[in-house]
Amino acid sequence: MTSRLIAGFVTLVGGAQMSEKSLKSKALMGSAWTLGAFGASRGLRLGSHLILAWLLTPAIFGLMALVKVFMQGLEMFSDVGIGPSIIQNKRGNDPIFLNTAWTIQIIRGFSLWIITCLLTYPFAWWYAQNDPAAWQLTALLPVAAFTTVIAGFNSTSLFTLNKKMKFGRITIIFLGTQVVSLAVMIGWALVHPTVWAMVAGGLAGALFKMIASHFLVPGGRVRLQWDQESSRELFTFGKWIFLSTAFTFLALNLDKLVLGKLLTLSELGLYGIALVFAKAALDVANRLGSSVMFPVYAEFQDQPDKLMSVALRAREVVLWVGTAVCICFAVGAPLFFETLWDPRYHRAGVLAQWIAIYMWTRILLDTMGRIPLALGNSRALFFSNMIQSAGIMAALAGYLLVGLPGFILGLAVGPVASHLFLTLHIPSRQGEMLRQSARFTSMAGLTAFALVGFTLWLRDMATTWIWLVAVLLCALLPLLVAARVAYHKVWPDGRRKNTIIVVPERSETR
Repeated sequence: MTSRLIAGFVTLVGGAQMSEKSLKSKALMGSAWTLGAFGASRGLRLGSHLILAWLLTPAIFGLMALVKVFMQGLEMFSDVGIGPSIIQNKRGNDPIFLNTAWTIQIIRGFSLWIITCLLTYPFAWWYAQNDPAAWQLTALLPVAAFTTVIAGFNSTSLFTLNKKMKFGRITIIFLGTQVVSLAVMIGWALVHPTVWAMVAGGLAGALFKMIASHFLVPGGRVRLQWDQESSRELFTFGKWIFLSTAFTFLALNLDKLVLGKLLTLSELGLYGIALVFAKAALDVANRLGSSVMFPVYAEFQDQPDKLMSVALRAREVVLWVGTAVCICFAVGAPLFFETLWDPRYHRAGVLAQWIAIYMWTRILLDTMGRIPLALGNSRALFFSNMIQSAGIMAALAGYLLVGLPGFILGLAVGPVASHLFLTLHIPSRQGEMLRQSARFTSMAGLTAFALVGFTLWLRDMATTWIWLVAVLLCALLPLLVAARVAYHKVWPDGRRKNTIIVVPERSETR
């Protein structure tokens, strides 16, 4: 059933114009590879975090959270949109264009490492005022940031394969990178359980990905070259991507930057662990959005009406999945952490419940955010991310009122405001987009409230085993319902061949 649902979803997304069969076939394979890779990746990540949690302290996870947020900040503040430019630009297969993009990428990688070395001390000093253990950042950051130099040499063939929707080799490289990284982390932690285990794993993974991108991908060879016209096209498209990703970083990471100053490293580590697992639904939506939906949307950049018809149908299916996973975590997170994790991490379960609310607002926003980008309107995305970043003020107000839960709820204000703004910048059917969001939000909120309330009541009224079974059933029920509904959304009569949804030029027909 899963494979058929994937196939139907892709038919739903790809049904339209041009080489229709080719596009559907590519999107089908892309979705299969994407969801398969995601499942394998989440399994690896879950297993590795469980092992590392028994070997490393929460403070180490908190320290590494600051390392990651610093590096993500540098990368996103310097992002000129090389990948999206290659996917969206009609010259994305031109060797001159690709060589120029690779040259810019290398320059950027070295620049990021130099900037890291310059900013390491003040960054460490700022957080050491709250927790002296943060002084370790002075040694960690320059070493960890060398991954930016390595990544600068990644072949542009990874973007080219994404553009052509050939995800097999990309998936192999992606999973191989993760396996190498996690193997080094766990092996190092078994011998020397310190934060350096996580740094070493990151370096090993980056090195594997760089080598694989050149030797495991056909046509992966590129060379240093500078073409004025190509660079101008890259920077013209990328200037708003640069500004947008800068604010995307703030929107996605201001929570950790601020909490790093308000909480101890151990408390920040618990928040980071809860965040990793609570954002599973968002990861699914983003993976489908960037790897499959965006390349398909880009095929309709000259036909906005068709793009909106495709986007609304595709978003409907993704929102069903996102709703189910968010409810699943809201219900089952405490049991998940209390059963499988070291006692030091049990409090992360309650945090994950609160974070699921924030993740839902992010799913609503991100499932529509690639529409203006596919139309080449990266400017709208910039202002959307700027609005989302401003939501940190609501988070701070929430923290002052009720502590960490208030902070997490306040974070949800930014995506909601950004969603309303972005709705004004889609080409048509704005009201339908808003009604779709409101309908799913009401359904998700009421269902989660009822199921969480029931499990909390049952915990005090029933035996432990009855409560465990009830929580598992309540967590799985939304997933089963969503799978069933999404299946029928794709194939109303249950027969794939008769329910292919296409978008002809002037009307919509099933």
